[in-house]
Amino acid sequence: MTFRRCCCTIALLLACFAAGASSTTSPSPLPAQTSRYNRGDSPGRFRDADGKVKKFKLKHEVSIYDGGGRAIGQVREPVMLNVGAVKQLGVEGAGDGKKQTYLWAWDTPAGSGWVLRDALIDSPPAQLDVSRDPKPPKESNTPLTIDAAAGKVKLKGLRHVNSSGVIPAGGGNRGDHYAGRNPGPKDYVYLLFACPNVQRGGTARDSLPDGGKFIPALDENGKPIVETMTMYRDGDLQQPVKVTFIYGREQGGDFYGWIARANVGEL
Repeated sequence: MTFRRCCCTIALLLACFAAGASSTTSPSPLPAQTSRYNRGDSPGRFRDADGKVKKFKLKHEVSIYDGGGRAIGQVREPVMLNVGAVKQLGVEGAGDGKKQTYLWAWDTPAGSGWVLRDALIDSPPAQLDVSRDPKPPKESNTPLTIDAAAGKVKLKGLRHVNSSGVIPAGGGNRGDHYAGRNPGPKDYVYLLFACPNVQRGGTARDSLPDGGKFIPALDENGKPIVETMTMYRDGDLQQPVKVTFIYGREQGGDFYGWIARANVGEL
């Protein structure tokens, strides 16, 4: 073998080794913020003095509602509540349709949704952080229709890293967490405080009914405000998939936040 051919062979081997090493490098820890609209480090659930997630008892069995005011089930056991998620809702059969204060209950046997604050024993303050999801410069004139079932198909099998930059063991950090959450006529998708591409992102602040309209937010140049993150097919770091989240609000709603674009179109 000539000296020149030997050098070429060594260079090729080194290049292959570098490519293989880069393809198996673990993702980096997630940032705290990527833009003024996408700020992570949400407090998440209310916790007690020891840092454990606190559960709030109910005075009696109550209905739980999606963001459109549709009852999605009944709740009787103590609930976990998301910090900073507060909504005024007027629902049939509660307060004669007058708007009352509801808090976001997370992961109950009937799903995640809104429960009447007055039905809680020792309920927390109804504090809403309006600065976390600011109003954008513009909004699209073309609403998008939410298709929760289509989003579930597109996001199924995808997983993403946690704040430390690793995919956790078990079934957490799944792409389909951001698609349909109550399959059937009362399906809905989450409106998020922040995308899951920031520290402790992906926390729900509301839910949008399947078939509802979503108003995309636009930047100063009239372009949709989006975030693209990497998820992985079946949690395999060798199979990255780009997933986009879009900023905006429900038509007729006041909350701005993020939904997976898979629920209103392509990934």
